[in-house]
Amino acid sequence: MASSDDSAPDEWECRQFIAVAEQRGVMKATEALHAETGRTVRRQTVSRTVARIEEWRDARLFTREGPQKLLCLTEEGQRFLESARTVVAEYQIMRGGGSAPGRPRTLACLPHHTSFVARAEDVLLEEHGFGVQVVYLDQASRGDSGFHENAVSRLRDRRYHWVVGPDVRDPACVSTRLYTAQLEAMVPVGYPHAAMTLTELVTEHQMLAPPPDMRSRRLLEDSIRRWDIPDPGPGTRVLTETYESATSVMRIRNEHRRPTRRSRVVVVPSDVALAYKPGREFAGRNADKFRWVPLCHRDEAGVEHRLTLDVFVTTTRTRDPDVLRVVDALREAVEHVNADGGTGLCGSSFPGISEQT
Repeated sequence: MASSDDSAPDEWECRQFIAVAEQRGVMKATEALHAETGRTVRRQTVSRTVARIEEWRDARLFTREGPQKLLCLTEEGQRFLESARTVVAEYQIMRGGGSAPGRPRTLACLPHHTSFVARAEDVLLEEHGFGVQVVYLDQASRGDSGFHENAVSRLRDRRYHWVVGPDVRDPACVSTRLYTAQLEAMVPVGYPHAAMTLTELVTEHQMLAPPPDMRSRRLLEDSIRRWDIPDPGPGTRVLTETYESATSVMRIRNEHRRPTRRSRVVVVPSDVALAYKPGREFAGRNADKFRWVPLCHRDEAGVEHRLTLDVFVTTTRTRDPDVLRVVDALREAVEHVNADGGTGLCGSSFPGISEQT
């Protein structure tokens, strides 16, 4: 442990924190750390480490939930977990210019990709006997330019071995499409239409939407311009811009009975929306009072065009069978998620709605 409470957590402290977050308890974390490193770790040591990190961050990073009092990450804890995983991955890289022998290679993705990435991890361990170090991209890497400047540059340097996100047009890389997401709006359950048109969105509603540097937001703005939608301007139609979709969803659900001059809707891609749909892990309170509908443009012929964006896994060009197995495992995991519960990562499909071209 570092000698000063003002010093940042080191690699070993980050490993302890990650173990507690993944095992959802201190005792199980000590067992996991012993299995991983061969080191005997005392429960008191791990507890002190977590307490020191919380003091250093000046925030509560865990809460206890459920009858078993499992340790669950707070919103601030989730952010620190992403940083801790990055720190550990960087130390691994510094030791060997890449993944150290016997250590898992690194897959970088966004938090909402967990629904299929976690399943792929399980399959790889059970069927092929090797693990993957998953790094969740921080806020600086979630915008389109940041993704290429940070995540893709680390892929080229072989600090990452796979990245999940947009297509990477680089002759040194290979991108494999995993699925196609669509932009969706969260509306009251009594909303009368199967889809919401862009014209209705910009003239009758205020959006809680991703920031302008996000690919989904750029798709939305480009579509408004492309189809010459009457637009009062972002200052009128956008209420809030945030990377934290959960905050937007909870805000609208808690405010749904309050009268407002313009109706408020959350607009995010369907793979982000999936976790907040009824029956999913983050559905939460009042989920049954809302549903998600695709955004579309209705042209002069009456054809409705969905706003879609493809999601890829990208690797550097290689014949390494383990690298290719991970790509296959991700594709199979996506198929499983999409087959489980109807809408899946791609969102609801409706007759007569075409994908944007």
